[in-house]
Amino acid sequence: MPFNFKYVPVLRARQQELLVLDSFAFEEGMIPLLEIIKEKDRVNNTRSVQQIWLEHIWQSAVGRLLVDLPTYIRDAASMSDEVVAFNRTLLSNMDRRIDFFASLAPAAAKVIPVVSSLFAKTGQLGTIAYQVNALRQTFGALAFRTFGATFEQDIPEIEVDITDQDILIYDLDTAQPLHPLVKRHMTRIGGLQGPYKVAIRSAINTEIQNIKLAHGEVIPDADNSLLDVYDSLLHMNAFGDYAGIKKDDLGSGGTISPGFIFYDPLDNLYYGFRGEIKDLGEFERTIVPSVLDSEVVKRILAEHPSYLSDKNAGYQQLLAIRSGSVSGKSQAKFKRIAMEHYLHCIRTKIQEGTLA
Repeated sequence: MPFNFKYVPVLRARQQELLVLDSFAFEEGMIPLLEIIKEKDRVNNTRSVQQIWLEHIWQSAVGRLLVDLPTYIRDAASMSDEVVAFNRTLLSNMDRRIDFFASLAPAAAKVIPVVSSLFAKTGQLGTIAYQVNALRQTFGALAFRTFGATFEQDIPEIEVDITDQDILIYDLDTAQPLHPLVKRHMTRIGGLQGPYKVAIRSAINTEIQNIKLAHGEVIPDADNSLLDVYDSLLHMNAFGDYAGIKKDDLGSGGTISPGFIFYDPLDNLYYGFRGEIKDLGEFERTIVPSVLDSEVVKRILAEHPSYLSDKNAGYQQLLAIRSGSVSGKSQAKFKRIAMEHYLHCIRTKIQEGTLA
C-alpha cells in the first residue's frame, strides 16, 4: 500500500487557508486536501492561473497534496461573485476541469487529483471514468471523492476504475458517523480491496455562529467524533475535516463578529469565546485573555503541555497578542490561529501515536 497517513485537513483556497498551506509543516502522517474554489488566490493577482496554483503546490510543506475542484458547491445568494463565476465556468464543465488538472502536470509527482462525479451538477453519466481516462497517465495516483447523497450512483463507477495506488474519500458532510445510511455505505466500501480509505466530515458547520457562542463554554453542536471512530467503527485508514474551522457557505463577507473557536485535544471538544460588542478590539480585550486564562488551557498545560508548546504557532500568536507584540484586531487572523492550533494538536497526536 503506497500510503500511510492518518489525517486529511481540508483547506479551501482562501487567504488564511492558503497561508496555512504554505507555512505549516504537515509531516508524513498528514496529506492536505486543497479545494480550489476560485480562479485566482486573490482578485488582483496578475499571474497566470497555472503559475498561481503551481506556486502554492510547490511551496506547501508536504510530500503529497490532494487537489480538488469540489463538486458539492451550489450557487447561493451569499456566495462571493468569484466563487459563483468559477462554479459556473469550470467546476461544472468536464473539459475545463480536465484542462485545469492538466495544467498542474509539472507538479505531477506531488499532486493527487481528486475525481468526483458531475452527475448531480450536469446530469452527465460516466464522468468518473472520463476523468480517470484523461488523468491516469499523467498522475501516479488519483483520489475518488464520493458523498452520502451520490454514493449509490458513484460507487459502481469507482469500483471499476479505482486501483490499489489510489485513495477513496467518503464525505459524510454533516451526517453522524453511525447514521444508518453511512453504515450501509461503509459496508460496501469495506468490500473494496486495495485503495486507501478516508472519511471526511465537517465538525463545525455554518449554523454555529460567533454571536451565539456561550462564552468560555463547550460548543455542543460541534462534533469531532469522527476522530475517535474512523478506524474502530468505520474501518477507514484515515479521517479528515476542515482543520478546526467552520465549513461555511463561501460568502462574500459579513459584519464584524468577534468570536473564536478553540479546540481541546484532551477531550476532543470545542470551546467558544466571543466579544461583548461588535468591535475588533474585543479580540484583544476579551477573547485572548479569556482563552489563555481558561480552565481548558490550564488543564492542557498541566496534563499535556506538548499540545501548547512553542511549535504551536496558533497558541504562540495568542501569547504574542496578549503581550502586545502583535495586533489582534483582525477577524481573519483568528481563523488562522484556530487552524494552526488544531493542526498542531492533530500532528502531536500522530507523532505520539495516540491517534488510531
